Amino acid sequence: MTSESATTVPLGTFLFSRVHQLGISRILGVPGDFNMPLLDHIFNVEGLDWIGFCNELNAAYAADGYGRIRGLPGVVVTTYGVGELSAINGVSGAFAEHVPLLHIVGTPGRPHFANRTWLHHTLPGGANFEDPDLYVYSRMSAPVRCASAFLENVDNLAEEIDRVLIEVWRKSLPGYLFVPLDIVNAPVPVAKLDAEFNLKIVNSDPVLEDALAEEILDLVYKSARPAFLIDLLARRHRTRELVTEIINKTGFPSFTTEIAKGFVDEDNPAYVGRYNGKLSLPNVQEALESSDLVINIGPLLSDNNSGSFTRHIEDDQLVILHPAYVSVKGVRHDGVHFLPVLEKVVAKIDKTKLPVPRSVSSFKIGLPPSTVYNESASADGLSTTSFYKYISSNFLRPHDIVFAESGTAQYAIGDVKFPANVDFHTQLYYSSIGFALPAALGASVAQREIETAKAGPAARIVLFEGDGSSQMTIQDLTTVTRNGYNPIIFLINNSGYTIERAIHGPYAKYNDISPNWKWTELFSTFGADQSRYFIATVRTQHELASLLDSKEFNAAEGKARFVEVVMDRLDIPWRLTAQVELIADQTKALYTDYANKKGEAPRDF
Repeated sequence: MTSESATTVPLGTFLFSRVHQLGISRILGVPGDFNMPLLDHIFNVEGLDWIGFCNELNAAYAADGYGRIRGLPGVVVTTYGVGELSAINGVSGAFAEHVPLLHIVGTPGRPHFANRTWLHHTLPGGANFEDPDLYVYSRMSAPVRCASAFLENVDNLAEEIDRVLIEVWRKSLPGYLFVPLDIVNAPVPVAKLDAEFNLKIVNSDPVLEDALAEEILDLVYKSARPAFLIDLLARRHRTRELVTEIINKTGFPSFTTEIAKGFVDEDNPAYVGRYNGKLSLPNVQEALESSDLVINIGPLLSDNNSGSFTRHIEDDQLVILHPAYVSVKGVRHDGVHFLPVLEKVVAKIDKTKLPVPRSVSSFKIGLPPSTVYNESASADGLSTTSFYKYISSNFLRPHDIVFAESGTAQYAIGDVKFPANVDFHTQLYYSSIGFALPAALGASVAQREIETAKAGPAARIVLFEGDGSSQMTIQDLTTVTRNGYNPIIFLINNSGYTIERAIHGPYAKYNDISPNWKWTELFSTFGADQSRYFIATVRTQHELASLLDSKEFNAAEGKARFVEVVMDRLDIPWRLTAQVELIADQTKALYTDYANKKGEAPRDF
């Protein structure tokens, strides 16, 4: 720690102090020769600690999971080159799905950059591959960051660090800080630690904000069948209380997209269901698209989140509130962040002018079809339908934090009815398999900080993960037990890449993995103390119910609980099957049209 009389503080200590001042208490990452002197400064900041991971990719996934739960940047530290490139896939997922994340890279010292030293970890360059460019890696991450600073100039270190931290928070996107080895101990005026972070989102034209709010309210008052459609970016820009308030004030029918499931409480009287174009439950698409006014908050219009582009909401019935623009009936105002506009709309609502909302019961929303799976399975065998039906009715609790892997779990969990205040996360858009396990670990880190600070209710971390995904990132079960975290992990063992089997090659060799993993023995293999975990395997509905009701399972709340759930390898959720069929028809039409324009014969894929 710096003495009370010191006028400066080392750059490394200043950096981690500013991170801690945002409310962050854990730094994630992997040590390397270019970042270890920087890591030493973590321990100069009271209340800040380090959590080491097995590899940089997992650490980045965990930083993403942390950012989702706290709304603060998950901070991951790697070393130059090999470490930062290992992490970049995790950073890319956070960028795609608008998660705040700070990637700090320890780099060689500035003289090495100036002299183009041929150091280890560098890439050879030049005509004879003997002239390495040490800045090449920092350029590689440019497309997946909203802000960055290469801390080379001792005159503006504090300002550059603060600039990046503020941009990451405001934009809810990843940012980078590159810290050369020789500048880690550079002096920074200690007084700069007293500067306040200006995190408030402010648009440049408050008059335009007022005009947009009034225009939106006028449309609301004149509408006969208004509705809300809540999407991912509403979650990322920390609007849950605001969105809940406007739904409760108006009572308008409210829908979420697939990726925003749970953001609106599913027991709210105004909640209708998830809108995903043609892939919605029966009557959901008609209920939303028949509205004469749809206020769409925070849209992310990817294929998986729009029913493979079968969303049909016309401009003349649509208001879009987006972090980069506000659009009212097709008139788009770029550079206007939706948050101040939405705040004004909520504050100015005149309840006496609101139309009478349609009742949710009038929409007659249908039930999901059962998943069809291996007909040779016993009547008591676990299927996607029976497993998630039990989870829905008997297991989940209010305030649970739920992660579903990019696989069958991601599609099956859509039919689970969530209790109030469940915080749900999946990587539906970027869909990097293996993401969810380390992300759930990052969520565990975040939730412990929340509980330690008494800043929110206690919450369980519940993960639904496939065996194919798990094998990619399972090493960090060691990080779970070593640090005493206690997620509940349901490992869906369906013998390989079932999501890929649904798409193509149900019996193809490339969709197989080793069938003989001893999943419940992994904690022991990784050296975990038996007092820190609970393990079980279930193959039938009776075994599942008995386990989850058992004293042993419920007495293990302070431990990591790992349940292997054995299912048939072709047990495919109905929603995944429907999406695959829809995409196949669309792709065939697209490729046929493309081939015709090229004068080529159409080909099958």
